[in-house]
Amino acid sequence: MTVQLRVVAFENLRKALDAGNKPLDILVKESELVYVIMVTRDRCSSCQEQKPLFEKLGRKVQKKPVGRITFCRVHASYNSKSKEEARQCLNAFHTVGFPTYIIALKDGEGNVLETYRSLDAPISELERNIGLALSMLDMIRERSRKHA
Repeated sequence: MTVQLRVVAFENLRKALDAGNKPLDILVKESELVYVIMVTRDRCSSCQEQKPLFEKLGRKVQKKPVGRITFCRVHASYNSKSKEEARQCLNAFHTVGFPTYIIALKDGEGNVLETYRSLDAPISELERNIGLALSMLDMIRERSRKHA
């Protein structure tokens, strides 16, 4: 079982977004994986409070034999001179605030399915929805085997 924890600066997604790609299409690359994404920004007190809990959840899930999961934190810059990157990040992810949690996976045809989205969610709720996404991934795998 593999759990990856990675941080992606929103500015590194901008070129692909400017080319017309959707953020989840960029981040959710592989089939057979559940992606747990936390969208954060500088100077966000809730983000700072939730970040260690998100990382702890990643380590906790890593200890369970549940499947392959990638934890990703997309981080936007924000300062008194420029709030533009944070605004662009909100628009790209179609959300209204930080931190936003998204759980996504690919279906049998390679389309990205968003299974969960919440603003400033309790970690217990996020953990429960990871379990639901893993169950959905199992159903997709089974359906793909039957049609192969």
